[in-house]
Amino acid sequence: MPGGFGVTQPKRRDSKIRSQESQKPGEGSDSNHQEPQPDLALQAEVGVSFAQHQQEHPEDVALAWSAGVYNPLANVNLLAMGARSLKPEEEDWLGIARLIGWLDVADCMDAIYFTAPPPDFALKQADWYVRPDLSSFLEEPILLKQAVEQYPIPVEEIQREIAQRFIQSGWTSQQQQGFFLELLDDPEAELTKDTWQFLLYELESRLQNKR
Repeated sequence: MPGGFGVTQPKRRDSKIRSQESQKPGEGSDSNHQEPQPDLALQAEVGVSFAQHQQEHPEDVALAWSAGVYNPLANVNLLAMGARSLKPEEEDWLGIARLIGWLDVADCMDAIYFTAPPPDFALKQADWYVRPDLSSFLEEPILLKQAVEQYPIPVEEIQREIAQRFIQSGWTSQQQQGFFLELLDDPEAELTKDTWQFLLYELESRLQNKR
């Protein structure tokens, strides 16, 4: 649908598309095959209809935005519009939030989108928001920088996730101890939250490589 429903940020082109593009003419593809062309007249008609609905029922549009299924800026050029780069603490929060299950995504960057709040959806108010429909704890979009401040990830959550992954992977106590001894200069020292985050990232990487 027009107006921002559906895709909220650019997606990577998948490997299937890349492999198809790398094929030479006649190798596993039909050179006479033509992709169906979009009905531009129909798209324009639907767009006009949606714009009219926006004007007549602004509360519906605001509700759709609050549910995370409407983004009026879905098709803007982020570079041209000056979308800011994420701060390191925001990237860390997104990565850890995904690993502990707060974000229901395979790629933590899919959990955010560049949008602006109702009723104006003004571009000058646009920033990175966390999508509520891809999280386990949000009821409406929230500024990423606000999420980092309001929902700090407790170190206990990180420790619990590490312990859970040890159990799921079937690691013995000796293997677990070896993991800590290998990565920590002083395993008996009190670990900081940053260190626990590092350990979780490293454990995730090792378990991924074994799959």
